[in-house]
Amino acid sequence: MTAATIHHLTFGKMEAQISTLGAECISLKKNGQEYLWQANPDVWGRHAPVLFPIVGRLKDNQYTYQGKSYALGQHGFARDRNFELTEKTDRQLTMILRADETSKKVYPFDFELSIGYSLSETGLNVDYHVHNPSGEQTLFFSIGAHPGFGCPLEPEKESFSDYQLDFGHKSITNLPLYTLEGGLISTKKSSLALQEGKLNLDYKLFENDALIIDVDPVTTVSVCSLKTGKGFAMQFSDFKWLGLWTKEKGAKFLCLEPWNGIAATTDHDGTLENKLGIVQLAPQASHKASFQVDLLG
Repeated sequence: MTAATIHHLTFGKMEAQISTLGAECISLKKNGQEYLWQANPDVWGRHAPVLFPIVGRLKDNQYTYQGKSYALGQHGFARDRNFELTEKTDRQLTMILRADETSKKVYPFDFELSIGYSLSETGLNVDYHVHNPSGEQTLFFSIGAHPGFGCPLEPEKESFSDYQLDFGHKSITNLPLYTLEGGLISTKKSSLALQEGKLNLDYKLFENDALIIDVDPVTTVSVCSLKTGKGFAMQFSDFKWLGLWTKEKGAKFLCLEPWNGIAATTDHDGTLENKLGIVQLAPQASHKASFQVDLLG
């Protein structure tokens, strides 16, 4: 594998670093302070992976398409492939990954996946563009983001429980939750109780893995320290689901994950076409989705 190249973006108070490996943002700073989780390999060794061509886990880590079985691990392969830089200025860049012989061993489709990053005055805009270059084959895929943010941002002054989630709607008192069972979506339902659309962070929330909600009516979330006023916010109206995740008690990060796709259900029949959250893209068609990150404080 070709060694990864790190590309730097700057704009005003904002700085970002993007690696060609997985087209992953590995640093996001405001006024010199790092907001992105720095991939401690003893806890969680990634920063903000791109999830493609699936989001989450498949039943038995495999699927069938046109009668043939394929093995594909959690979240797909894009995060571990080298992307090609196609465009760059001081404040923005675009990278692309195309289907090749390696990808077709586990995913028998032609595709072009472009990831764009652009710094703004308040943070980072991220654009996903999936194109189906085939003239006759429908492209079945999912795509999602998995950025981890420092939480707490200043561990010498604060803790994880000093942060509060705000879903932007005071009228929301609870949110329906999808329940995970062995990494798959269970038929069991639960809910997340809120106070005027807000929730104080606690590691106990994540004892059964990620919190997964529908992106309706929630299209924004902010995570802010009640001690310092610093934090981060995300707008994700182009997506269907949002995952919230941290790894374990004491892990100093929180992931905000907008998805157009989701893990397989416990009763999935294994066919790719019938999997929950699969996007069907006609020949020569494109799928676009964007989200915005604002750095607070």
